[in-house]
Amino acid sequence: MSQRPAPDPPTPSSAREPDPEPQSVPPRESRLSRVPGLSRLRLDRNRPTAIVAIGAAVSVIAASVVVGIGAAGADSDLSDVGAWLPSGSKNLVVHVNGLTGRVDARITLPGGQDPTTLQVSTDGKTVLVLNRKTGQLNQIDPRQLTVAQTSPDGTPNQDIATGGGNAWRISPGKGEVQRIDPRPTTDAGNALGSFATIGPPIVFEDAQGGRIPLGKSQADADGTLWVPLSATGEVVPIRGSDRGAPIKVAEPGHPLLLTLVKAAPPGNEGERKSGADRVVVTDVTAGKAMTLTQTSVASTFKLPTDLTKGAPDRFLVPGVSEGAVVPFLASDTGSLALLDINSGSVQAAPIQTQKHTYGSPSVLGAKVYVPDFDTGALLVYNTVQARFEEPIKVTGTKGTLETYVNNGLLWVNDQNSAEAAVVDVQGRIHRIGKDGEPGADGVPGDQATPTLTRPPGAGATSAPPSTPPPSQPPAEDQQLPGAGEAPPQDVPSDDPFPPPPTHDTKPKPDPRPPTNETPQLPVPLPSNTTPADPVETPKPQPTKTAGTPTAPGTASATSSAPGTTEPTGTTSPTGTTSPTGGTSPTGTTPPSSTPPTTPPEMKAPGTPKATSSQGKITLTFSPSEGAKPTRYTLGNVTAGLSVTPDAVAPGGTMKFTVSGGECGKEYKFFVSAEFAGQKTMNSGWSQPIQPCVKPPKPENVSVTVASGGHGATLKWTLAKGADPKTTYQVKIGANTYAVSDTTYVAKGLKNSQKYAVTITAKNAAGSGSATTTIDLTPPKRSYKVGPNRNNSIGIGIHAGPRIDAATRRGEIGSNYTGTITVHCQTMGQNVTRTATNVHSAVWDRVDYSGPGKPASGYVSDLYVRTPNSDSGRFSPPLWECE
Repeated sequence: MSQRPAPDPPTPSSAREPDPEPQSVPPRESRLSRVPGLSRLRLDRNRPTAIVAIGAAVSVIAASVVVGIGAAGADSDLSDVGAWLPSGSKNLVVHVNGLTGRVDARITLPGGQDPTTLQVSTDGKTVLVLNRKTGQLNQIDPRQLTVAQTSPDGTPNQDIATGGGNAWRISPGKGEVQRIDPRPTTDAGNALGSFATIGPPIVFEDAQGGRIPLGKSQADADGTLWVPLSATGEVVPIRGSDRGAPIKVAEPGHPLLLTLVKAAPPGNEGERKSGADRVVVTDVTAGKAMTLTQTSVASTFKLPTDLTKGAPDRFLVPGVSEGAVVPFLASDTGSLALLDINSGSVQAAPIQTQKHTYGSPSVLGAKVYVPDFDTGALLVYNTVQARFEEPIKVTGTKGTLETYVNNGLLWVNDQNSAEAAVVDVQGRIHRIGKDGEPGADGVPGDQATPTLTRPPGAGATSAPPSTPPPSQPPAEDQQLPGAGEAPPQDVPSDDPFPPPPTHDTKPKPDPRPPTNETPQLPVPLPSNTTPADPVETPKPQPTKTAGTPTAPGTASATSSAPGTTEPTGTTSPTGTTSPTGGTSPTGTTPPSSTPPTTPPEMKAPGTPKATSSQGKITLTFSPSEGAKPTRYTLGNVTAGLSVTPDAVAPGGTMKFTVSGGECGKEYKFFVSAEFAGQKTMNSGWSQPIQPCVKPPKPENVSVTVASGGHGATLKWTLAKGADPKTTYQVKIGANTYAVSDTTYVAKGLKNSQKYAVTITAKNAAGSGSATTTIDLTPPKRSYKVGPNRNNSIGIGIHAGPRIDAATRRGEIGSNYTGTITVHCQTMGQNVTRTATNVHSAVWDRVDYSGPGKPASGYVSDLYVRTPNSDSGRFSPPLWECE
């Protein structure tokens, strides 16, 4: 099978003003219209956008729409704003411009249009599309916008991965990985060409020879495929066709999930290049995440325990994440956490979930997006405001929403729907109509769809607007102490989507009255909080008596203002009453001069988002909407904790900071809004988290080898501000030692070896590791040879510390008394120097380069002038060989 190199990618066009001369358009349009498999590409008044998209197609990094395959970038650029979106229902892929949401090209794949599932993988140079139903693999030529080659032979339910110029077919069920050549090749039996394999398949087997199932593998930008093995608790790196040593990350049987993170590490973490993809593996059962080097675990992070209370198969992480923040979601229990793998800080917030099916969360800018498969929408959590925004409607129908972030854009696609979407970092949305003509006007995607906003009067959102509160009672550990129920949640209606606009794209208020504003009765505060117990609000009574209390959010039963009595007036001759005591000329009662008022409804503040830092927990919340409270206070501040400030005034910064907690213990809180008349409304509970972060890796590591070897002193420092209760673990070779200080003296090591050392700083929130080496290679020294008489008998150089003619490597010529290089000394055969009747069992390992043939080996110390040569003892400063 012959091969030919991949075509060089074209240079992306730069953005420029539209060409006003229409006569230049037809030749370009007619040329592109002849490309096989490409629908019409219109280059009229939007010509610059289309040209940019064509040039961008080569360098676009569209991570696999089956979440988890592909590479991610950092900054959006005109040459990096496109993506390939599959339509499995029609067996085709479309290329979309991320700046406009416009379809630039549509390519129908070989094999007909039978419904299937497609997987797209690209490393920025190669675009591969796998038909997971048939195993057919296709390569897209981004320059010609057509299918460059196809391989009909394949196995169903395979995966495809690309990275760093490498490509692999993966058979998870068979425990097998096969590297392939992604470049086009020619074959007499295949006009389009096929894919050549590189090397034998890599097979994963257990001790009994059974195949080990593979988890979702990821290929990084450096060309390494990372393969998780949950059955053994290991992750195996494959560099090209070379299988690396397995990295132990969990107990056997623990589910393992991989995430590629495009973010530079805080320092030279392990040997990962700054800016390269970093690998994060999550042990679902143990509730911890780890960053990996090519050979070991670099850092560990303890996740909030609420994340591990649900079913393991409902624990979701993205396959690709941009920036240092990685999201985690327990979709059945509603626990959302965001981990900063640089600082170790954790943000946590609850989600009131129904029995919906959700996809992996994605972080873009300050927002977290969670696909809801049951509604065809994205839940949107604003981490700055600590509240849920109105969901983004994508398809509006039940289906699998595939999402990933690439180059500052969030792509959302359902393979069985004509609708898709792209969201930028500011939250602006472009709808994508995959069935429209490429480049045509008026198709979905040509106009930006504004972010949906909450209807006027809606309260603070502490749960996704699309999900009502669960019908089951709250868990026991979520109840307020002594109160019997959890803090109330402000939950909007089940149908948050306003009708779509008919003429323009300007957001319009929802004409429907809000249905989610059910008045909530105040909830008593726990006894250990400072605010006084609230008074339950009586139900409104239909009376005109002044001063009758009114329930929050309801109007008085009378038409008069609260606290006043309606004027009685006088009776007119016609039987009507005048407000001033006179008779109305028309015989009717004029309206009151004071219009009726509806008191604003009391509402709970938003459920606080909890953020961990060293020694502190920060609670951020959204204020109450409706009636203005007199102040906000923090609840469940137990003994030993201090909170700053004591209270937050309306209009102030909606934030509390709690200090004094213990690392290793999780804390949860709620916010109380206090209103006039001792009325109180409580938020929901925050997610329990620890008041600490994992320590950074040890810094300034030094190794001082002991005199004579056999050990070394290790010293290091910890970054300023780290947990003062940090402990350490020193691993030397296969042995691990617990250390409480920043110094460790290693003893009993063998010389002539190099020991890999890992120093791990640990606390209850995780760990950070630094690596170094203890090099016990003995230092070389030079000594004179002798006595060595001129008697034609040389001094033998042997393979070991004994006289053995069979292993003699050479000799020192007779009468040579020059220098010889001595590495070390060891005990061996007892030798007698007959001329002086001196005995010694000490042998020297030497390099000889004098007269005759150079040789290396062992020589009796009786014939080398070391300090203790004639005494039969070792001669410091020479080391022992072992």
